[in-house]
Amino acid sequence: MSTLTAPSATAPPRLYRRFVTSALHKRFVHAALLSLLVALGNAFWLGSNQDLFWSWFPFGPAGIKALLFFLSSLLIFTLQIATLRIGERTTTSPLVTFRASFLSAATVQTVILYLMSGWWFTEAYIWSAPDLGWITREAHNTPDMLNERPIFFRLYALILAVGYAGRHQYRGWSSLRIPISKLPATPSADAKAQDTHSLLPVQTRIQQQLLTALRTSALASLITFVVAPFINGLFLRNIFWRIHLAVAKLFYNLSRANAHPVGYPPLGFAYLLRCLFAGFLLALTWELTSMLLLEYLCQEPTKSGLPLSAASKDPNGTLLTGLKAKRDVVRTFAFWELAIIAQRHKDRRKAIFEDIERPTGPMWTQMMQAGLNVLQELQLRIAGPPAANPGVPETVKPLPRLLPEMQTQSIFAPDSKPSRAERLASPLKQFGSTRQPWHPPIEQTAKQVENRLLEYAKPSGAEPKSSYGLVESWTTELRRSRLGWFFNSTNTAKINATILGNPYGNAAVLIDVIEALTKMQVASLTEDTYGKATPTVPDTVRTFTKTLNLVEDYVARNKQGVVEGIEEVEIIIERLRASLKELLSAFQVYLIDQGLGIAELNQAKKAIQAPSTIPQSQEKPKSKPKPIESRNERKLFQSDKRREGSRDKDGRRKEHNAEVDGRRGSHEIEDVGERNESHEHGRLRIDAPPAWTLPRTTTGGPLFQRREMEQVR
Repeated sequence: MSTLTAPSATAPPRLYRRFVTSALHKRFVHAALLSLLVALGNAFWLGSNQDLFWSWFPFGPAGIKALLFFLSSLLIFTLQIATLRIGERTTTSPLVTFRASFLSAATVQTVILYLMSGWWFTEAYIWSAPDLGWITREAHNTPDMLNERPIFFRLYALILAVGYAGRHQYRGWSSLRIPISKLPATPSADAKAQDTHSLLPVQTRIQQQLLTALRTSALASLITFVVAPFINGLFLRNIFWRIHLAVAKLFYNLSRANAHPVGYPPLGFAYLLRCLFAGFLLALTWELTSMLLLEYLCQEPTKSGLPLSAASKDPNGTLLTGLKAKRDVVRTFAFWELAIIAQRHKDRRKAIFEDIERPTGPMWTQMMQAGLNVLQELQLRIAGPPAANPGVPETVKPLPRLLPEMQTQSIFAPDSKPSRAERLASPLKQFGSTRQPWHPPIEQTAKQVENRLLEYAKPSGAEPKSSYGLVESWTTELRRSRLGWFFNSTNTAKINATILGNPYGNAAVLIDVIEALTKMQVASLTEDTYGKATPTVPDTVRTFTKTLNLVEDYVARNKQGVVEGIEEVEIIIERLRASLKELLSAFQVYLIDQGLGIAELNQAKKAIQAPSTIPQSQEKPKSKPKPIESRNERKLFQSDKRREGSRDKDGRRKEHNAEVDGRRGSHEIEDVGERNESHEHGRLRIDAPPAWTLPRTTTGGPLFQRREMEQVR
């Protein structure tokens, strides 16, 4: 067990990026050695095989051929390392995926390196095959002819390279996918059961993918083998012939009869089978090369069972530089290491808690803040940036002007019209005065042309319709058509892009942050000598609660039509709820004393309850349905219409209605009294008030006013 030395007060810690780079280089060497074995197999299968021993013995001609074939794999390794990313691509629609995958600088780099790799593989194969030279020598009395067999094989390999470049971008062979694991169904003391990433041994993962690589390589080489003769005969045969002829003339004396290819390519069925087998080995080389590097890089950030930062003179400072790193690869491995320390290494946990004399503050406080920043980035992606609150500028009211401003231009001078030269020079002057003179005003010109066409196309008397509305209607119709799937975004893609990140979703760093903060703070109850970790628990509880509520609300709003595809988001919700519950149960005695409010504590307790397990008493009470009222025969504005008429014509009708209403009201009061008398004696008895106590009005009795008020209500 290594002892942790106190860091120097002046020397800055070594960057965590250096330790990660060293570990990745070591894993790259392991993947390269296996690729060298694949290249040795290519040298054996594509060699002459005249001598069985020397055809595979590495210290001989077979070893030289293997090195040549290995350079083809090395180009793919270079591409993967140069474009390495963490996580899968999370785009919202197939159109955005196509634009991000195939219309970028990384795509151009991928195509170039795959073409170079395929070309080098063909040259190594042609060099080892005696019948694939540049020319075919016939009898001494016949001229030498350009050999078309290597021309076809080069074309076949380049077509296969373009296809695999697209497959590389589509499958994301430069993305390091770190799987995340669910919580165990039953609590277990085993450290492996609590790991955030369920990873099998590298050898097991390679064996599981080997059969798939063989099947895919065979299918890709066969499809290219079927397509290549048509592309060669219809489009590229003359072009490749001229290129090879220009190169061959530098070394050989060729006659003018070689200016153009004649007849069908003299390939033969046996040679076509050789091309098919060589293409299969080339595709298998690319499959295994990409798979080996990704599988070896996807391992724990440990060395001989210890964290990578343990080799530093200042392990805590080195790890902190990784937690604050801007590059996703370095930061992801740093939080993965912190989660491993929180689960397995007690000495490192105590060293982190006891490191409190740094100028920038206690070590654990800085590590915790780096982890909370990751969760706050998630909150920002969901809720958006906070609204700015600009200060209201003081407006100075000008004094009222008594007279209008004096005109400086002469009122007798005619309006000057621009000359023809000025009209021609105006666009050039505008073109040179913009910030981007190389960018022509295409959008503005197209807008003007579209508006002018709309003016001519609309019927006479129709209202003017903006071009924006027309484009919007076209876009809507396109989304509703059969091709709409290519442009529409799904709720699944929207949820993953928002919560996991965009354009690449990194769920591994979120899981490691949640696990590391929880386990470290729970362990501080027994391992924190100075008690510096306990005051940081309320901030963690607040952040966990807010993040959990935001994620659950966002998923609930956008989960319509989502059946699958958000498994990682569900694991994050599950981990957040379990970690928050663990913190509340471990620190329930100290949370109020450390500054967590009662309202915040109640909110956290409510958040840890799953939506399906919330008791009915805490649910919002449903409003009781109102009883059905008896149908009223009178209309609402009957009295208002009655007032609009003449009093002389409607006076008798009003008196008649008032008498009818009075009789009906007296009958209703008597009915109420009879019903109240039939009740139990313990209840109050309601008697009708005497008629002299009711106020008299000129509109026809006391009950008429009450009924009129009820009608207005």
